[in-house]
Amino acid sequence: MKKRIDKCLAEGEVTGHSHVAVAKDVEVFGEGIDRELNAPTGTDIVHEEHKTITLPPGQFTIKRQREIDPEDAEIRFVKD
Repeated sequence: MKKRIDKCLAEGEVTGHSHVAVAKDVEVFGEGIDRELNAPTGTDIVHEEHKTITLPPGQFTIKRQREIDPEDAEIRFVKD
């Protein structure tokens, strides 16, 4: 998996704002939709339009939220 220099966990499709890990020692990996996060000392996740999320130390798999359209049972990604 490719290491991300920007530490971005998810890009916003609508506003262009991103969810970003801010700790200096954090590592984010992944090129597609889902990401891997290694936060040895924990990290805050920041976004311009949401509250900051504080994560404890650990390794995390970040999966993009999905929803099911009740009309046609289509699975789609939630847009931010």
